[in-house]
Amino acid sequence: MRTVLLLLLLALSTPVWADAAAQIRQLEKTLARIQQESQSTYQQFLMIQELRRNEIDAPLPITIPPSPASKSIPIPKYEELIQEKQEKADRIKKYTDDLDRLKARYTELESERKEIFDQINSLENKAEE
Repeated sequence: MRTVLLLLLLALSTPVWADAAAQIRQLEKTLARIQQESQSTYQQFLMIQELRRNEIDAPLPITIPPSPASKSIPIPKYEELIQEKQEKADRIKKYTDDLDRLKARYTELESERKEIFDQINSLENKAEE
């Protein structure tokens, strides 16, 4: 009688375990995708951060003095100088906005990753019981 009950219990629990294993595999696939996207987002963040840093540190092309060998010094037009400064400020703002967007996406992906990891752990714990 005990063996019949044990076999019946095993027969009923196997589909639940198999279902949990399938869910775990699916969650692991999703986790791998999220980790890959997270890594890509982080790499983009680092590249844009470096572009922004270079843009901030770079002098305006118009303000670079000519070489001492030249006879006359061209004087940049005021409008061109203002336009260059504005374009530089616009590029820095765009890089900053991109960094903010990528940081928010990375944080979102890390949150999703943690939730999926918790789900996997929960399913594994249920399967062991």
